[in-house]
Amino acid sequence: MFDSRTQQRAAALVALAYVGIQSFQWFVFSRLPETSDAAAALLQGPHPLNIARALTMLFSFVGLAYLFLVTCGIVARRSPATAVAAGLGFLVFCVMELQLRSVELFHVFLALPQQYLAAATAAQQSQVLHDAAQFQAIQHALYFPLGLSWLLASALVCFALRGSRFDGLARWAFGLNALRLLLRMLDVYVFGPHFDALYSTLYLPLVWLSFVPLAIWLWRREPAAQAGPQRAP
Repeated sequence: MFDSRTQQRAAALVALAYVGIQSFQWFVFSRLPETSDAAAALLQGPHPLNIARALTMLFSFVGLAYLFLVTCGIVARRSPATAVAAGLGFLVFCVMELQLRSVELFHVFLALPQQYLAAATAAQQSQVLHDAAQFQAIQHALYFPLGLSWLLASALVCFALRGSRFDGLARWAFGLNALRLLLRMLDVYVFGPHFDALYSTLYLPLVWLSFVPLAIWLWRREPAAQAGPQRAP
């Protein structure tokens, strides 16, 4: 239902667009001035480049939801149960990302800086900074189920895809993503954040290494109606 050639190629374009959006985010982070304290970081929120970055990232997860839907449609041809389980994982990931990034954009980046500038006392300013810090703490906690859902869904797709000669590209993409998420979550939530600098350096290259092969797979893969039925070995 969701794995026609047109839908696969639309999803491939979404994958490439996501790479472009992540590259734009990398560019924005490199251009924004470094901040020395919490107040300066908060007031940097409404910067036009930062708002453009936040908006594109927010809408990128709508596109990813479509990409994952098409992927699960392909997986369903071979293993419907696996496709449903992976789809639920991808759904949790996308919905949580949309919620967190909406709060971040409209509350943290737009509303809180105005409240800080309008504050009449140091106590009011301190409360605004406290609210921003609270969001960051909640975001950190919620990234555990968010990342875990994406990890499990990616692993399910990686193990389920076999049949097309191009499926190895998708298995590489989802397998690499699952491994990235596993190592990142172990570092952040189990052993303590020891490799933040390394992860920040490798993040964009890993996005390219995951989503470009995924785009090639979606563009080149023959739809089931043309490739014929796929049978389990």
